[in-house]
Amino acid sequence: MKDTSETTNYDSIADMYIAHTERPQSWNNLYERPYMISRFPLFKGKNILDVGCGSGFYSEYALRQGACVTAVDASRLLLDRLSARLNTPALRTLRLDIAKTFPLDSDSFDYIICSLVLHYIKDWGSLLAELHRVMKVGGQMFASTHHPYLVLQYPLLKDISYFDTVLVEDTWGRGANSFKVHYYTRPLEAILKPITSSRFKVVSIDEPLPDERCKNLSPRNFQRFTKVPGFLFITLEK
Repeated sequence: MKDTSETTNYDSIADMYIAHTERPQSWNNLYERPYMISRFPLFKGKNILDVGCGSGFYSEYALRQGACVTAVDASRLLLDRLSARLNTPALRTLRLDIAKTFPLDSDSFDYIICSLVLHYIKDWGSLLAELHRVMKVGGQMFASTHHPYLVLQYPLLKDISYFDTVLVEDTWGRGANSFKVHYYTRPLEAILKPITSSRFKVVSIDEPLPDERCKNLSPRNFQRFTKVPGFLFITLEK
């Protein structure tokens, strides 16, 4: 899934990770996924690259629209779970450290989905160069990542300077279902510089408010996300 695989063993936490992100009241379901999907075009007949696919939510979404999907992740177990659940020749899975060169042809994907992945990567420049290479001309990449404002909100990060790029260890879940994850926190400047220095055209960078579904499912999180941005959404074009 990510270049923090040396510190986070995603195979060992795969089932807990899936259960955590697929909860109806997870931030993924309440906030990130509704907005990501609202930006998508129709995927029917298109070649999609799902980078750091995790539970495979977006791979399944694209497949149901009639796309062909290549799902990449560092976790073999997550990929195996995805293949077993969907069981279709339209899905190709590839275990891959996305911080390295992709064994994929240039100009081969119409759209790239990069959902909540970038904060696991230290060097965005190399990754963006590879994603630009494998994307077709006119293609688009839809990405989401932790908003840097989170640094000012999490007790976990209270001793970290907003201006530093730092690898942190976090705990997700509770009790017996808790597990450790590692990701990078970085300032807005460190997010924007590799993007504007890449060969991509910036289509949009968004800080959306939550939708009504979030309000109905979790009034507490709805209130949170109307005051503090949880994620940053980035659309790029080749």
